[in-house]
Amino acid sequence: MNAEERRRFFRIDDTVGVSYIRLSAEEANAFAQQAKEHGSQFDYAANFDNRIQTLLDACRIESPIAAELIDLVNKKMNFIIHQMDIDAELIHKISYDLKQVNVSACGMAFQNNEKLERGQLLQLDITLQPSELHLIALAEVIECEKIQHASEESAYFVRLDFVEINHNDQELLIQHIVKRQSAMLKHRRQQMSE
Repeated sequence: MNAEERRRFFRIDDTVGVSYIRLSAEEANAFAQQAKEHGSQFDYAANFDNRIQTLLDACRIESPIAAELIDLVNKKMNFIIHQMDIDAELIHKISYDLKQVNVSACGMAFQNNEKLERGQLLQLDITLQPSELHLIALAEVIECEKIQHASEESAYFVRLDFVEINHNDQELLIQHIVKRQSAMLKHRRQQMSE
């Protein structure tokens, strides 16, 4: 396995925002076609947010005060947008459940209250924490198993593969995973030295 494959398949446990919409085969084909045609412009608002977050991370190193100011302005704008009840689809896009997931650049797994059929295609909206980076992928249900001894009557463990994900979104996900792994290792070393 080469270095690029290791980057794509490396998995971590994390907490992310997750929402999804079930898609028919026709809807999934339209989604994939639209994603290919529009490339990185597929979701304008998410692209702006992702680019702002990437630049803020770089700015924090050189000018922490300027980065904090830009971050506050961005949060204020997002707050105002969220207060405007204009578009039901926008409201759907910002509503998600925080879930404990096992994630890589190729797919994810998580506990779900709803049973999903193997092969079901999903438009998956992922919000990385704490950066609030928003990613969209077409995913396929690989497995959905009922959890034994679950406290909830309808608890399932779902495994998904990303069928279609924008290259830039996948790269942002890889960077997030690497940062999270680095933070976890640093935290572990600090605990061991105490």
